[in-house]
Amino acid sequence: MLKVAIPGFEPMEFEHLVLDFNGTIAFDGKIINGVEAAISMLSQLVTVHIVTADTNQNVAQEVAHLPVTTKVVSSAFQLHEKLAYIEKLGHENVCAIGNGNVDKDMLERAELGIAILGPEGLSTKALLAADVLMPDIVHALESLVNSARLKATLRM
Repeated sequence: MLKVAIPGFEPMEFEHLVLDFNGTIAFDGKIINGVEAAISMLSQLVTVHIVTADTNQNVAQEVAHLPVTTKVVSSAFQLHEKLAYIEKLGHENVCAIGNGNVDKDMLERAELGIAILGPEGLSTKALLAADVLMPDIVHALESLVNSARLKATLRM
């Protein structure tokens, strides 16, 4: 379990980290440098999930060596399927990270939603639905381990 205490908020306790794949932890279908090490470290604290429409049809091979659960969702219904996935996990125990329009409901409903401004961009809908914006996925994942970074941003 990962615990984050933000002044002005109830303490957050995450059992699950739900990640979008393309545009979030991968660029052009390839995992971004630094992500594997961060996921390996976080997987000791939470269950890491990758939920994706698998645009490049390569998520299985890209994450085969990582301690993650992978869920491939329908491209046509991924907005709803991603939301349903975190609801099934218990949204109050989820930190979600994404960058696209199809991530907006997941980011808004998760206990903590983090939007990523990465090389594939960030939709304004995802940005407005998130609790915090991070400049890239590595900084986002590291902020979960070093929660003082989140405290400085989210305190009331």
